[in-house]
Amino acid sequence: MALLAAALILASMLPAGAATPAAEAGGIQVEHPWARASAGPATNGAVYLTLKGGARPDSLTGASTPVAASADLHVSMSEQGIMTMRPVRAVPVPPHAAMTLAPGGYHIMLMGLKQPLVANQTFPLTLTFAHAAPMTVDVQVLPLNHAMPMSGHHGM
Repeated sequence: MALLAAALILASMLPAGAATPAAEAGGIQVEHPWARASAGPATNGAVYLTLKGGARPDSLTGASTPVAASADLHVSMSEQGIMTMRPVRAVPVPPHAAMTLAPGGYHIMLMGLKQPLVANQTFPLTLTFAHAAPMTVDVQVLPLNHAMPMSGHHGM
């Protein structure tokens, strides 16, 4: 009985969703897809998530969602002390490793939001890959002042 109690206590300390990916296809797992709520009437937003690679290299090549006119892959970087953002054709997903799309790095830019993103709501996002089948995930909208969820893996 004490062993069962200890197991339950340890299980309760795991982050929500830690063991279960949001989606999986072709060996690629998607974890913690999220976006911040819109600031006022903003027409753009961004989605962040963690991709865990399968047995072979792959790359995220696109995204789409009904909540925006387009969903484009971008990377933010510091050039001579100034943050810049530019579109990219693909985001690499190395085999057996994690690639985290996070503020200040790779992200999915939502252009032409059809309505503001509202905290505590979700919306579908379909991801396309060079090799793996497309997959749709539910993106959780977090409050504007919320920090990045802890995924335990970072990459760029």
